[in-house]
Amino acid sequence: MERNRMNADATDAEQAKTAETAETAARSAGGCGCGCGGLGKGSNKLVIAIWVVFLLGFACVLMYTRSNGRAESEKLLNDAYALYEKQDFAGAADLLRRSAELGNPWAQIYYGGCLKNGSGVAADPAAAVEWYRKAAAQDNSVAYYELAVCYEYGQGVAPSPDEAFAWYKKALDGGIGEAQMALWRVAVAKANDLFAHQRYREAVELLKPAAEEGCAEAQACFAACLMNASGVNPDPFAAVEWYRKAAAQNNPTAIYSLGVCYENGEGVDRNLDTALEWYRKALAAGLEDAQSAIIRVEKLQAQNEAGSD
Repeated sequence: MERNRMNADATDAEQAKTAETAETAARSAGGCGCGCGGLGKGSNKLVIAIWVVFLLGFACVLMYTRSNGRAESEKLLNDAYALYEKQDFAGAADLLRRSAELGNPWAQIYYGGCLKNGSGVAADPAAAVEWYRKAAAQDNSVAYYELAVCYEYGQGVAPSPDEAFAWYKKALDGGIGEAQMALWRVAVAKANDLFAHQRYREAVELLKPAAEEGCAEAQACFAACLMNASGVNPDPFAAVEWYRKAAAQNNPTAIYSLGVCYENGEGVDRNLDTALEWYRKALAAGLEDAQSAIIRVEKLQAQNEAGSD
């Protein structure tokens, strides 16, 4: 749990706004505001003075209350951190809730995390999302990121690649560097949805920038588009290069696809030995479909050897 803070002191602005409000109210009233039409210039000046004193006094009380609220929320947050360090998760969660209720955005995020993960409280992902929203409403970039994660994986909300993409974009714009790869990852999910609706060109427009930024999933998908002429002109040789880039990042789909390329001679010279190597790597990477491919290629090799005898 990071110890971040929000600096939200707008005393001068509030005072200026209060004074402006007082002056406007006094002018529009034209007197005491009771509908009597005023009691003369001297009385008007007195009424204006009373309004200004009243509103400035009210603003001071409001700012004092807010200042005390911020101080209390900060103290609760610090105490929660200390309890968390001692692994008193229930105690920490209680203090975070109280700080969050006072409007502290960091407490809102941390308490949301407790609710999402069931740390010190009963798990309630839907409630976690609402706390993240409260922090996001205060322009907290970490809250943007947390909301994006919830939408990407359907935690507390229905999964939505569009919402996830939008929140990751806001987080990235807000300086959360971790959002970059997540943004491209969601772009792949959006592209797959577009593929399902046969909107190939739109899908490619999402995939290509993500592939160029180094997202392995996007590289593998973009390579498949080039190989199959989906939304782009066919280019098997370029497809193989994109598969290689993704395979270098241990992407199982790309590794398997290179096996297919070598087995069928697509974008490369046909080579069953090399195909078998890639299929075995794919199986080691957890792609179970590679097992049947290995059996198939081994049979082809045996047939070729038998025919050469």
